[in-house]
Amino acid sequence: MTRNKSGQHGLDQQGPDKIAAGLACPTCGEPAAPPAALGGKSPRPFCSRRCADIDLGRWFQERYAIPAVDAADDSIVEPLVGPGGRATGGDTDQG
Repeated sequence: MTRNKSGQHGLDQQGPDKIAAGLACPTCGEPAAPPAALGGKSPRPFCSRRCADIDLGRWFQERYAIPAVDAADDSIVEPLVGPGGRATGGDTDQG
């Protein structure tokens, strides 16, 4: 790594605008907003507050979903549990 005149590494020379240039807004694909100054606010990783609100609206409308397994579905657990309700394989304390 190279060091600049102040002795810092080359990666530290990149300003917020250069770092933001590689990040695309997940809503519209435009370059993301630069990071906020210390104590400030930024819509990052979005390009604007509008795109952030659009994404939030999609979550509220349940257009995005995180896959979940029904807790009452024991068919997934049964192969992992042997006879007598004891776990099979994995780390067991034999001491």
